[in-house]
Amino acid sequence: MKVSDLVFRDHPTGMGGTITSHNFPNGYGASIITGSMFYSSPNAPYELAVLHDDKICYDSGLTEDVLGYLTEDEVNQYLLKIEALPAK
Repeated sequence: MKVSDLVFRDHPTGMGGTITSHNFPNGYGASIITGSMFYSSPNAPYELAVLHDDKICYDSGLTEDVLGYLTEDEVNQYLLKIEALPAK
């Protein structure tokens, strides 16, 4: 799974930006957002949250918070790591 495989839609806050998410068979997933109101910049436009059962997961072992200012390559690396997490 890569960022380029995902379909982004307008972020529901109405403050601009886009959002997408993907769930993996291990029960984990990722929420990825873009936009100036989020932890992003022109050179690193993505913010990623690890999900478990469709809720932000703070104890995945990958991060204890959302990850901001990510490039597409960094998001792709995190997607691989999330997909490889053991089922909980």
